[in-house]
Amino acid sequence: MKKIICIAIVGLFIIRANAQSDIDVLRYSQGDVSASTARALGLGGAIGAMGADQTSILVNPAGLAQYRTGAFNVTLSTASKQNQTDYLNNSRKSNLFNGQFNSINLVNTQVKLQGGNPVKTGWVNTNWAIGYNRTNDYNRNISYTGTSNNSYTNYVAEYVQGLDVSQLDANDEQLADGFYYMENMFWYGYLIDSASNGNYFANMDNVAGDIGQSGKVVTRGSSGEFNLAFAGNYEHRVYFGAALNVHRVNYTETNVFSEIDNPNTTGNWSSFDLTRNLETSGRGFSGRLGVIFRPNKHIRIGGTMHTPTLLSLTDKYSDELFVLYDDGSSEDLNTIDKEFSYTVVTPSKYGLQGAYIFGKKGLISAEIETSDYSTMNLSSDDAFFDEVNETITDKYGQATTFKIGGEYAMNDFRLRGGFASIGSPLQSGEDFRRNIVSGGIGFQEKAWAFDFGLSREITSDVYVPYTVRGAESNVASSSLRNTRIMLTLTTKF
Repeated sequence: MKKIICIAIVGLFIIRANAQSDIDVLRYSQGDVSASTARALGLGGAIGAMGADQTSILVNPAGLAQYRTGAFNVTLSTASKQNQTDYLNNSRKSNLFNGQFNSINLVNTQVKLQGGNPVKTGWVNTNWAIGYNRTNDYNRNISYTGTSNNSYTNYVAEYVQGLDVSQLDANDEQLADGFYYMENMFWYGYLIDSASNGNYFANMDNVAGDIGQSGKVVTRGSSGEFNLAFAGNYEHRVYFGAALNVHRVNYTETNVFSEIDNPNTTGNWSSFDLTRNLETSGRGFSGRLGVIFRPNKHIRIGGTMHTPTLLSLTDKYSDELFVLYDDGSSEDLNTIDKEFSYTVVTPSKYGLQGAYIFGKKGLISAEIETSDYSTMNLSSDDAFFDEVNETITDKYGQATTFKIGGEYAMNDFRLRGGFASIGSPLQSGEDFRRNIVSGGIGFQEKAWAFDFGLSREITSDVYVPYTVRGAESNVASSSLRNTRIMLTLTTKF
């Protein structure tokens, strides 16, 4: 059981040893703007009421019923991220660029015929779709540096207060195969000491202070869905849709925290590097239901319900500690590899969508979504998480996302623009809030289509490496600028 940091959507992180927390649940409960195609990205993700786009599977599956032909598409994308972190009056920048396979989808349309002509009453067509859609990108780099008056060793000393010394001492098995926990390494490496049994302190000069600190958090991975959806078109007035989703999660994190002791203090450690490794993988299931009303040829109104996602996850984790002492000697320590399985339940989501079609000239579309993040849940057959779930109930609340987009059509050419505002899941504060501005172009032919989308996401968040009782927390404040480019090629049949 290990808690490090949530990166794809980061905020208020406090590293605790050997425990899952609300941050782990939140990491897998949030996603992007539900845009798996370039057209949807260009419209700010406001695709729910319009339909006839494979992103409908992620937003409102009833939109699939608006396909009049079969379609197959593939979407590729890139992400360019610039992260700036301010920590203890110092600033550092980290850049990252990566390519992504975003989605692949197939839609089959069955038009009901009578006398060789499409019917106009009853169920005029039914559609099914199958595909894979990437829903979250966990790739990010954060680095920070500064000078502090307290140390990570203060945090560890507080964490082990009250433990019997025998719980920290290394036995022969630990010396041969690896320590059980991070605190065992800090004790063995003489980074913490005891005044008496159960009374521990940091092995440093708290008066001198001036501890050089630096850190780097590198996260990689993604989450995605394998989707199977069905939709029906009733007299071109009402569209119904349902989707069954199989989720997959792959997340890795390497968190390195380093300290350099005040050079004026001697007889203890000179520096140390703590590396915490985490790998999470798993599968899950969810469902979606949607309906779209078409009262006339211009207006479309939709509604959706997304069930909670049930994720079965497994963490594999380990820690490494390298200590350099003032006399030039060193220790290179590590924990044993551990594994822990648990279940995450994400909140349900409800949405309303609307679109106005300006004939063949274009359209404007908007939607609003809401989720109650206080309903997130963490559980396991091997541990109790009552305290974590109480924290979730007290800390999180209702979050609202608003999206709006427009498209202007000139014969086969399309020009698009959009905006999305993703609300904070916290009951108070602005952390986790995200704003995304987007645009794009497209070319629509009878047998094929090509779409290009571009978005710019602005996110601010904070990361707390550790906390010490009675001291102001050292906060790493980050601002992220994420530029996405997306290309979609569609063939129609």
